[in-house]
Amino acid sequence: MNSEQLIALSKEFIHNATTYNMEYIDAIYSDAIVIVMVDENDGVATFNKQQLLDYFGTRNREKAAPLSQDATFLYAEGDEHSAMVIVSREMTFNQRPEKMLFTLLWENTDKGWQVVRESCAIRPL
Repeated sequence: MNSEQLIALSKEFIHNATTYNMEYIDAIYSDAIVIVMVDENDGVATFNKQQLLDYFGTRNREKAAPLSQDATFLYAEGDEHSAMVIVSREMTFNQRPEKMLFTLLWENTDKGWQVVRESCAIRPL
């Protein structure tokens, strides 16, 4: 997959996640997903798929406002099997404006392209 295709895939991913499309979220994340979030104090939190679905499901049921879709793509490289995308985003998360640096590891599986690992470094704005 070339860089333009990876960015397009990642933009679709961001749109569907930030608007709480639960069917898409369930399909795009691997069942073995591990998400690692590191805050400005080097605190680390990890999430599995069920925790992720619970979080987005709660926001969906509460009809929460969509999260920001603004994104600056810093890196997007891959081949027909796997890829990495690094994206910088600013949004209100954790009840405050934050700058978030995401690394997405994509894998082409028998279910199509899925996010198999995700990390996020967070700092307040």
